[in-house]
Amino acid sequence: MPSLFFNLNGASHEVELYPDLAPKTIGKLVASLPAKLDIHCAKIAGQHIFWHAPIVADIEKAQDILTLPPGTFLYWPERQFLELIYGELQAEKAQVCVLGRLKGDIGWLKEFGRHVVENHGQGLILAELTAAPDALPLAAKEKPLSSPGLVALREARKAIWQEAPEEMFTLLKREGMMLPYGPLAMAEGELRKLHELLWRLRGGGHGIDAGNRGEVIAFLIEAFNARIDGFCGLHEIGARLESAKSLLAQPETVDDVVEELILYTGRAAAWLDAYIPWNALNVATLVSLQRQGVR
Repeated sequence: MPSLFFNLNGASHEVELYPDLAPKTIGKLVASLPAKLDIHCAKIAGQHIFWHAPIVADIEKAQDILTLPPGTFLYWPERQFLELIYGELQAEKAQVCVLGRLKGDIGWLKEFGRHVVENHGQGLILAELTAAPDALPLAAKEKPLSSPGLVALREARKAIWQEAPEEMFTLLKREGMMLPYGPLAMAEGELRKLHELLWRLRGGGHGIDAGNRGEVIAFLIEAFNARIDGFCGLHEIGARLESAKSLLAQPETVDDVVEELILYTGRAAAWLDAYIPWNALNVATLVSLQRQGVR
C-alpha cells in the first residue's frame, strides 16, 4: 500500500494510505507534499491532534468519527482538518473520511498528543508530512486559473500558507486593556466562522440559488470584515477579502473564488489559533468556576 510519513523530532512514522476509501482527497493531499505542519490540539472532541488541510475536497465514503480507532488518519471536510487519533474521543458529531492508518505502535503519538495539549499556544509545534515514492503517482494536478483576479487570490492564499502575515505579530504585540487576547480570540473566531460558512456555501444548497450565492458570500465578507479588519486591525487580510468581492459578481468564477477563500480564511484562522494557550485558559476557567461554587 502507498504511504506517507509523519516526521517529528528526527523520527519518521509511516502512515499507510487507503486510496480505495478516498482517492480524490488523497490525490489532492499527495500533490501538496512535502509540507511543514503546525500541530493543534482538539478543543472539544478529545484525543486527537490536527493540522489544517491545504486542500478542499468533498467527503468520500463518510464515516462517523466516534467509530474510528486510535491510529486513524482522517480528513474532516467541514472543518478542513487532517487528524491523527491517539485515544478516546468525546461526543462530537462529525462525518469524516478515512485516509489511512499509522503503522506500528502509537505510544509516541499518545505522548506527543499530551505535549500538544499542554504546550499549545506557547510556541509553534511543528512536524512535516512527506510522501513515499509509491504514493507520488496518486498526486492530482492543480486546476489552472485564467482570471487575473483569481490568480492573484491564489497567490495570496499560497503566501499565507507559507508564513503568517506580519500584521498578526503586530496584533500580538498590542498593549492595553484586554490586549492582545481580546482581538486575538475574536479574529481567530471570526475567520473560523467565515471559513465554515464559506464551506457550507461551496456546494450550493441551503436555500440559496446559484445566482444569489456570490451576493450572499460578498455580504458575509463585509459583515465579518467589520471585526477582522475594523476591530482586530488585520488590514492586509481585510483588503484581500474585500478584493475578492468583485470576483464574486462573475457567476462563472464563483466556485473557484469560494475554494480559494476557504483555503485563505482557514489558514489565517489556524495561524492565530496557534498562539492561543487553550490548556492554560481551560485551567483558569476551572479554577474560577470552582471559586464560584459552580463546579
